[in-house]
Amino acid sequence: MAWLEGSEGSEGSEGSEGSEGSEGSEGSEGSEGSEGSGRFRGASPSALITHRDGIVGPFNPVGTTWPSAALGVSTSTNLDRWDPRIRRFVFVSELLSSLAFSLDATLNGVLWHGNITGGPARTTTWSPLVTITSPTTAILTQQLTYLIGYADLRGDRAREITAQMAVPYGFWASVLPLYRTRHRRTYELIQLVVRLAKYAEMNFKNAFAVLRPHELSPQVQPMIPTPNHGSFPSGHATEVFAVARVLFELVTPAGAPAAATIQLRELLMRQAARIAINRTVAGMHYPVDSMAGQALGLAVAEYFIARCQLPAATANLPSVSFNGAAYPGNQDFAGGEIYNAATGAYITPAFYTRGANVAVPGSAVLNWLWNEAFLEW
Repeated sequence: MAWLEGSEGSEGSEGSEGSEGSEGSEGSEGSEGSEGSGRFRGASPSALITHRDGIVGPFNPVGTTWPSAALGVSTSTNLDRWDPRIRRFVFVSELLSSLAFSLDATLNGVLWHGNITGGPARTTTWSPLVTITSPTTAILTQQLTYLIGYADLRGDRAREITAQMAVPYGFWASVLPLYRTRHRRTYELIQLVVRLAKYAEMNFKNAFAVLRPHELSPQVQPMIPTPNHGSFPSGHATEVFAVARVLFELVTPAGAPAAATIQLRELLMRQAARIAINRTVAGMHYPVDSMAGQALGLAVAEYFIARCQLPAATANLPSVSFNGAAYPGNQDFAGGEIYNAATGAYITPAFYTRGANVAVPGSAVLNWLWNEAFLEW
């Protein structure tokens, strides 16, 4: 299994597809080779064989001086013993076990949450969490005007745009004092949020198959390689808004100073908006892609935060709808159209609504990771 897990580093070769590339860094974990070889780094198997033969002596089962009693059965209390790669399988399974995607009768894309109840004879009740409607070709054609105009900023923003082809850890660390050595669980949490956002966005992208801007006009001429998947919604926007919202919640405890709370939320949201807009500057996305990505990303973040509660807690999350077909073709994206970063309140223009509540329970497994990350701050 370690070889397979280590091979996830090959995802890094997809770097041209944007933030997916940085997931290749996860492959560095695979350098440990087989699972458990981290304990023996620097010693070859043949050296260990002869070494053991020279010192072990006759077998004498007298036990150990360190604790070696059975650990007990639990979904969460043993998590700190495992390699992050192993935990990741558990976390992803926990998140995706209650999510599903489908197209409804009118070809809207729907991300569903399943509420599982009962004992051995389990029952799942599905509720729409996010519903998205694709924009029309006429709207996209009108939006091309923004791409042509934003192209004037390419010279100024080229370095940012290139750096943001990978997951922008360095940009988040410029706002927060985020260190890989000090915040290992926080990085684990961020990677999980990005992964959840990807599962959500790619289902919508696949279903809608919206043409990229350069497929509608040869004058767009993107400045970086264009990912080979649909344009709508923007994956970058989905991921950065999801992470921004989760990071804010993680590092802002109840009772934090009001002025500092507002400043941090505004900075994280401005940063997310700038990263999303940079993708339009680069020729990758229409403004409507970023607006839909923000809507999806914030919904993913709320869902993730709710799942990170204790199992006894249940959050009531509004179902979210984004109607790309109702999006004005002359509407740009700035980041404040559906979310007020100063107050943390949502805004509902005609193309964005928040509807009936969906009950989302917490998870012991995910609550463990959240608490571990929280303690790092």
